[in-house]
Amino acid sequence: MGTFHSDPALTSRITGGRYCRSVPSLSPRRAGVLADALTIVSIVALGIGVAAVVNRSPSPPESPESSRFVVAATTEAPAAPADSTYRTPEVTFPTTIPGCDVVEPPSEGSAIWGQISTSADAYDNPQYPWYSGPRSVMMTEALQQALPEGVNVQFGSHRESLVFQPIPQTSVEPGEPAVPGWASASAEMGRGGTVGLLSVSVSAGTPVPPCVAGSVQERTTSSDGTVTDVIESWYEYGTDRTNFRSVTAYAPDGSEITATASDAEGFRSVNAGKRDTVLTLEELKAIVALPELRVTASVPANTPGPMAGCDEMAYMSDGPPIDADAAQKLNDALADVDIDEQFEPGLNTLRLADFWTGVVCTHVDVVGTGADISISIMGGQDLPTVPDIYDPAYDNRPLATETLDDGAVLQIDEMPYSYSPAPQEGSTGGLRRTVTVTYQSGTQVEVRSHAERPDEPLGVNALRAIATADGLDVL
Repeated sequence: MGTFHSDPALTSRITGGRYCRSVPSLSPRRAGVLADALTIVSIVALGIGVAAVVNRSPSPPESPESSRFVVAATTEAPAAPADSTYRTPEVTFPTTIPGCDVVEPPSEGSAIWGQISTSADAYDNPQYPWYSGPRSVMMTEALQQALPEGVNVQFGSHRESLVFQPIPQTSVEPGEPAVPGWASASAEMGRGGTVGLLSVSVSAGTPVPPCVAGSVQERTTSSDGTVTDVIESWYEYGTDRTNFRSVTAYAPDGSEITATASDAEGFRSVNAGKRDTVLTLEELKAIVALPELRVTASVPANTPGPMAGCDEMAYMSDGPPIDADAAQKLNDALADVDIDEQFEPGLNTLRLADFWTGVVCTHVDVVGTGADISISIMGGQDLPTVPDIYDPAYDNRPLATETLDDGAVLQIDEMPYSYSPAPQEGSTGGLRRTVTVTYQSGTQVEVRSHAERPDEPLGVNALRAIATADGLDVL
């Protein structure tokens, strides 16, 4: 059994969003196992991300719980567990692998290094011209439609709903190798009474690697030249074991497509159920064979861009977790709202915020106008105090506060903004209008509308009708 003791400074002392540390050289097998356990360490705080890019051979699964964690700039990461030993099955060598003419041993030497990203995630990333917003939509639709009957995406955030995300832009020093760009989608999947994690990633320009003992258990080559590797294994961190099965396809056009099913828990999961590797190897093989996932696949001309997610970084909640049942009640209430406007998508599309299990949110466009709406709902909030407008400390925020008949407190605010210097073309600024209702139970509903000049956000009465809709006070 291979073991090493991880450096707590690497995995648990990263705070503030501006930290990147190198790792001592390890053997490829050990480095590879550590590598994919830390494949993308993404620290999202105030728009700053840090990515650890490492050797991918061999490859335990990419999973939100093991490969990515997120902290706010003022939040300390949890302490490392008492037992931080990382274990994997012992590798037998020499050995034979079906489909491999030559099997290489795990040898010394590795490439483990870090890059700092200081840009917001965007689909139109010039570092990866093969990828775009419409391509992500095509890939997402193909992946979700290919799920086996009886397998369903479980409740989660936009990032954990099997939606292909942007590839982060990174800064590469002169002479340094380019950072691999992975378009990834992940979600907890349900099948019967079991729940497991599915992660799918796609990259371009990847050559077929050699067969390395411990990283591949079977290799096949199809008639079109696609090479497919399979592995079923496990890894442990401390006393926690994760079982996984993974399939990677290397297509002739340079696509590398990996689908991994594991019994791991998704990032900030609120789903209950017995944990298992929900998808079979044959089902994973069908996913990596999807033609839409190849990087050179044609994107239909009428494919729309991805829907905007809610502004997760605006929400920080220490309220109780919101599960699928509670979110469904809130969505049912929003489905009944009628203010003589049409929305795309509907108001009843709340899901978890990316980084907080105590917040559900959505973002929609008001059809036929230049306005949009953002809704966030959370529990465990204190009832605001109605301010004294004659208090010298009162700074005219919010614009208005009132106590409703049921004891809830409603606040109205507006925030105009301008671009400086003013652009030569397009809007010079806009307005955000917000109505917030905090119920005595601690449920808080915030409805914001935004528009850029000359368009106007929705009026206070419309936002008020949404924020006070019957059935929202359930947290």
